[in-house]
Amino acid sequence: MISKKICMIGRFAVGKTSLVDRFVKNHFSEKYQTTVGVAIATKIIDETTKFIIWDIAGFEQENHYKPYLRGAHAIIYVVDATEPESIITLDTILQDSPELADKPSVCFINKADLSDEIKWQQEFDDKLSKITTKTYWTSAKTGENVEIGFTALSHQLL
Repeated sequence: MISKKICMIGRFAVGKTSLVDRFVKNHFSEKYQTTVGVAIATKIIDETTKFIIWDIAGFEQENHYKPYLRGAHAIIYVVDATEPESIITLDTILQDSPELADKPSVCFINKADLSDEIKWQQEFDDKLSKITTKTYWTSAKTGENVEIGFTALSHQLL
């Protein structure tokens, strides 16, 4: 079985851990869970591939995440649909880490279920279309597009 290291990066409180829990355990908790450093989860994708998902703590200090990216096969960028500042954080990560541009990647715009609070959809779509191969409006709470996004990433890795 081939193991693929997948790193999830983004601003704090965008829902990285909740997305991992939804994908790996089909579970969602309303309780906020702060990740310290990195949390690692695994999921068997098919008979030949296993994802080792590195849920990296939210971006609070410049470059704190870089050591965790070593050996990554793919990146999942996560932004919060209700928080436009999360795109600025993503821009910073991409400027500081140009080597990420060569990695297979997807972007999850999480919290899509909070449609009343989303006022930036076109801005998100325009900006993110320039930095990733595919963008998914996701909801860790409802499961919307979570499995689809991870599956699309697995196809990029084949």
